[in-house]
Amino acid sequence: MISTALARTHRLEFHGLGREPLSDPERPESYGPGLWWADRFWSGRQFGPGQRLLVPMDARTTASPTGIRDYVYYSSGGWSWSVPWIAGLYALACQVRPDVTPEVFWREALATGRTIRLERNGQAVDFGTIADPWALITRLQQR
Repeated sequence: MISTALARTHRLEFHGLGREPLSDPERPESYGPGLWWADRFWSGRQFGPGQRLLVPMDARTTASPTGIRDYVYYSSGGWSWSVPWIAGLYALACQVRPDVTPEVFWREALATGRTIRLERNGQAVDFGTIADPWALITRLQQR
């Protein structure tokens, strides 16, 4: 089972990423702090690279509640959008390595994740660890 309380229940920390609407979701360089926590990040009150896995959260297009043929774009998301993404990645990991535990999955996701350099107003900081599904699944297949 997975929830937004992974840090409390399993000591596995994550956070959701922001992304500009037209940027390529396949490129780690497209991501930055999520909209709702970006101000804290840039003021230095948020974490840097480390043991926290960063996953997509913002800039989502989904089915709309207004009709069966409608779609809606959300610029800002929340952890409730990140958790299903993590669960899906774990399910893919289980397909290639059925015995993978949540702890091994998390360790390998952090080991294969990407760190990028962000710049804003002359300030440059390392930002990561951004989950890299391709690298994670490839690594699990090889072990």
